Amino acid sequence: MLCFLRGMAFLPFLLVTWLSAAFIISYMVALLSGHVNPFVPYISDAGAKSPEGVIFGIMTFSAFLAAATLCIRYIVVEKQNRTYYFSSPALNLVSFFLGLLGCIGMATVSRFESFTVKDSIECIDDV
Repeated sequence: MLCFLRGMAFLPFLLVTWLSAAFIISYMVALLSGHVNPFVPYISDAGAKSPEGVIFGIMTFSAFLAAATLCIRYIVVEKQNRTYYFSSPALNLVSFFLGLLGCIGMATVSRFESFTVKDSIECIDDV
């Protein structure tokens, strides 16, 4: 069992590091640009404008890393269930699909910027 787990710790570590970098760097760029309130920024405000929106878009890669981590977790729990009863196989499958749904949501949030009515009117006026 230990030979299966060896070397798999890099994936969750990379996921946490990459996701933290996406949040922190985009927040710092938005803060230095004056686009967000420094105390309580909304996640959509930190990724709505041009410079920080591109940086916030790297969170899409985090969604793929999270999906890979979920696949490995599903396999590990399945292998543990073969040796001794660790958890219900149905519960493992449900948690896998709910996790994948969360990854799809994370990818969606990272790729679509929020627009306000004011931004829409400015876009129309530019045409």
